[in-house]
Amino acid sequence: MDAKAHLLDRATIVLVRGAFARPWPVLIVILALMLASIGAATFLRIDTDSSRMLNPSLPFQERAQAINAAFPAVKNTILVVVRGTHADAVEAAVARLSAGIAARGAAVDSVFAPSADPFLLAHGLLYDDVETLRDRLGRLSNASTLLAELRADQTVEGFLAALDRAMTLAEAGGSDPADLAPLMAEAATTFQAFAAGEARPLDWSGLLDTGSARVQRVITVKPVLDFTRLNAAKPALAAVGEEIAALDPDLAALVEIGVTGDPALRAEEVQSVTATLPLSLGASLVLVAAILAATVGRASRVGLALSCVLVTLVLTTGAAAVLVGALNLISIAFVVLMVGLGIDFAIHLMTHLDEDAGRGLDADQALQATAGSIGGALALSAVTTSLAFMAFTTTDFVGMAQLGVIGGAGVLIALLVTLTLIPAALRLRPTLLRGHGPLRVPRLGYARVGAALALALTAASLATAPQARFDADPMSLRAAAAPSVTVYDWLFDEGSTAPLRLSLLTETAEEAAAAAATARTLAPVDQAVWLGDLVPEDQFEKLDEIDLAFPSIEFALIGTPTGLVEADLDALPSRLTDWPGPEGARLAKALGGWRAAPGALSGAEADAALFLFFPQLLERIGLILEAGEVTVQDLPEGMTERFRAEDGRLRVDIAPVADLRDPDSRVAFVDAVAAALPAAGGPPAQIAGAADAVAAAMAQAAGLALAATAVLAWLVLRSGRLLAAILVPLILAAIVTLGASAFFDIPFNYANVIILPLMIGIGVDTGVHLAVRAARSGESVFSTSTPRAALGSAMTTIGAFGTLALSDHQGTASMGVMLVIALVASLVMIFALTPMIAGRPAAFADGSPAIGD
Repeated sequence: MDAKAHLLDRATIVLVRGAFARPWPVLIVILALMLASIGAATFLRIDTDSSRMLNPSLPFQERAQAINAAFPAVKNTILVVVRGTHADAVEAAVARLSAGIAARGAAVDSVFAPSADPFLLAHGLLYDDVETLRDRLGRLSNASTLLAELRADQTVEGFLAALDRAMTLAEAGGSDPADLAPLMAEAATTFQAFAAGEARPLDWSGLLDTGSARVQRVITVKPVLDFTRLNAAKPALAAVGEEIAALDPDLAALVEIGVTGDPALRAEEVQSVTATLPLSLGASLVLVAAILAATVGRASRVGLALSCVLVTLVLTTGAAAVLVGALNLISIAFVVLMVGLGIDFAIHLMTHLDEDAGRGLDADQALQATAGSIGGALALSAVTTSLAFMAFTTTDFVGMAQLGVIGGAGVLIALLVTLTLIPAALRLRPTLLRGHGPLRVPRLGYARVGAALALALTAASLATAPQARFDADPMSLRAAAAPSVTVYDWLFDEGSTAPLRLSLLTETAEEAAAAAATARTLAPVDQAVWLGDLVPEDQFEKLDEIDLAFPSIEFALIGTPTGLVEADLDALPSRLTDWPGPEGARLAKALGGWRAAPGALSGAEADAALFLFFPQLLERIGLILEAGEVTVQDLPEGMTERFRAEDGRLRVDIAPVADLRDPDSRVAFVDAVAAALPAAGGPPAQIAGAADAVAAAMAQAAGLALAATAVLAWLVLRSGRLLAAILVPLILAAIVTLGASAFFDIPFNYANVIILPLMIGIGVDTGVHLAVRAARSGESVFSTSTPRAALGSAMTTIGAFGTLALSDHQGTASMGVMLVIALVASLVMIFALTPMIAGRPAAFADGSPAIGD
């Protein structure tokens, strides 16, 4: 052995020769460690809550945690959204669903449906302003006689007779003819459906409300959550799904029903991640097998390389169970890292063995020669890569810090597995030594053309790299077509249900009122509500208005119309056609079409459909008569629990004017509220804060990783030229990756951010091997097996995980795309620049090892 060989070379030789000399003890120890790791892995938990991906001591994290702890109903709830153009159907569906879900006590903690809550139905008019209240009560009073007649005769003929008499009263000046327009328009739609044989019920709510064409209601379901399971709300979500499926099909056909909220979003996120895994897995296995076959040769050698990866994965999983206990959405990606890095050592060792065997050496001699030639490079690349991963443990990015711990340990495990399992296998089966013989990677024109292209690509990337950003919005990870994501977007259709809002905890009512008043003065704030705002204003004036309308409402519910002229139904179509506005003529045409259409609903069927929701209308009107003075103590728990914590603290809910799905609007809203009310927190502040924290963490970790790599590489190599050959291409590749992220509008997120440690790990590995071999080799490095090993290692990673781009999950797909971009950039830079920079320094001209001096 050369006198200048470094300690790392000697240690590697001792290790591989020991494993070669005692294969069975080595294999028994490996098997025992695998069994122990499998046992430890059974205790490994998975935490799917992305809010815990950052250091909980960060200010915006502490505020969010305090809010979530005091008001669990604000975050961890399932939202059932019911919407449609048929208001009566929407309200009926809400009432039946909320009652059915509430009965599922084992899986559901509580259910609150404001539009079906008896208290709010009775006192809801008190939340209108005085003018709106008068308008509604006026329309209801004008319709009182009509309602009384309809209550007495619930048939098509009774409906038409009541309508005819209402028209007569309107003509006599008793009411505005336009008041009947909503009822006529709705009746026309209903009779058109009757003519087509469809039993569409009349939407009676038009008598009370002439609001938007589409009605949307939300049922809040608080489930029992268990974050130790992948689907934390599975029982509650199953219960909700069963109740929706059990809804009367005729009623369900009139509405749209969707489920969203954090538990539903997380459950579907896991589903979207796994949906295309079989396709990705199949494609990646084919690609990896083909690349390994081209790199290491025969199927038996491919199996040996994959065995190294399998053992590494099992042992690293056991280490993860011991070191971190619970995986998050980032640290669970250690599988990606271990496949990419674990197979790297095996490929380098096996390709070099193939090269040495081609020179006529037997297994023992080839192992010694290979260990002496690249053993130090293998050890150095493993240690530097491990240090690069450990750099992430110093940041506030908990998700990546966990990955750093696991990755750092896993890389060292991968090296030890490679240096013991392969020699042991060679002793038991010497034919594994040879593959397909020397296979060269064509020399690239790096001296001029390659270097020029690499530098030009870097220069072009510098223009866009500063625009690269981290998108911390969890919604950006999810499949856009996922049902829960679609329903989440429904919530933004109404400002009152938009989910992205800030909250402020206060100790007293005075503090809450003052904070709400301050928030309302801010331009980006639409409204700020605290518990006191849930008590209606001007109650006595509004109750007086209800008292004035009381006789009319009571008559509609229990009165008996008398002295009315018999309606002339034969003349009704003509009267409708001449009625002011187009609604009357449309109703006349619909009536004629129903009576003449073959296959139309029969009279009895039409009677039942027409008045299906009429009792529901009368019940809701009757509740108005129960309205009385409202105090905080009278409010239903479903309202107060969102604004008053069990310890008495009060929450101020701050809603934005703009749609906070837009990043610029989100930042403007968060900054404005933070300037006036620094203690405010919640999802928008977490998203904005996380973006800054992760960006800082990545910069810090990358800087530390490169510094640690540089120091260790310098201590071992003692060559500034070799150090530059390792680091310069990696830095340039990082610039290209950042530029591509901005240019292709693929922001970094919680999923694809793992490409940074992966790129550092593979880049350092490849750079060390190529630089050291270029310095040691007496000929062009491209005439050796090292470029083949480096290329094969990187290509297996690309082949294995580039197929993730096929995923429906946007985070997973972006990880596949960015991984390909990052690794291709690394390969281009390393192959074009590393051999040129490393050269053949005079110190190594005699062929002595480049490691040590």
